[in-house]
Amino acid sequence: MKKSILISAIIFSLLVLPSVTLARGEVVVDPQSSQVQNQGQGQTENQGEDQQQSIAQEQESSQSGQDETDESKGRSETARQHMSMVAQAVEELLTTQGAKGGIGQQISEVARQQQQAQQDIGGQLDKLEARRGWMKTLFGPDYKAIKNLEQQMEQNQLRIRQLEQLQAKVTNEAEQTQIQEVIQALIEQNTALQEQVQAEEQASSLLGWLFKLFIK
Repeated sequence: MKKSILISAIIFSLLVLPSVTLARGEVVVDPQSSQVQNQGQGQTENQGEDQQQSIAQEQESSQSGQDETDESKGRSETARQHMSMVAQAVEELLTTQGAKGGIGQQISEVARQQQQAQQDIGGQLDKLEARRGWMKTLFGPDYKAIKNLEQQMEQNQLRIRQLEQLQAKVTNEAEQTQIQEVIQALIEQNTALQEQVQAEEQASSLLGWLFKLFIK
């Protein structure tokens, strides 16, 4: 009987005393539980650092893409500014040479050819500007438009030589100055177009090299 009472008292003590101790504000620390908690905290901190690094990388990638887009837009705007300068110089040349025969007629013919070329150049620039975002990342720039621009630059160079030859035959100083303005505008336009083409060709892409093989 006494043994039964003693066992009951021990069981009661085991059940009641921890509750009383906790109620008094004492904390019982389980070493194993603390270790698991510390490990979990460490994993949480590592995950937080990984997330911050991932966010930073995404922001850097996004900023890099934005910078590239801004540079491309800047080059395109520069090319179009030179197009406008060429168009204006050619229009002035046509106005003064249109009613003349001989050398004046030859100059006008070259100027009219350049007018048509300006429209074609503008169309190719439009195609380059249209290839943006994931399309450019995957397939690369519009290589056909690039090839057409290179051909237009060759034609520009040919007309520069023609105008230089005609300029040497013109005796009027004002007309010489007009022709020189067209020549200079064409040279600057070719430089801007060349920079645009080189930048487009250097853009990285996944399948651009493959599509470039089919451009003739």
